[in-house]
Amino acid sequence: MPGRDIDYDRPTLIGCGRCDVRWTALTAAHCPTCHETFVGCAGFDAHRDSGHCLPPGDAGLCADGGYWRRPDERAPGRLLTIPRQIANAPFVRPA
Repeated sequence: MPGRDIDYDRPTLIGCGRCDVRWTALTAAHCPTCHETFVGCAGFDAHRDSGHCLPPGDAGLCADGGYWRRPDERAPGRLLTIPRQIANAPFVRPA
């Protein structure tokens, strides 16, 4: 179908189902416990100590565009915060 190829060039938006953070970097690592997002696995591993989360700054990581990174890494972009929409009102079917 003409014009459809452009739809596939958009980046994939990845997110956590339990928080409002979204990102596009396939190499990013998001912690399901503390909900911090890291440039890669090395930063994620650095913030875990004996099965518990350390504050990323205490683990020697630097904040950069919403990501936490090691000094030798570069953030792949910025994190997006998109609030989840939760319907509080009951659904009423129109008559």
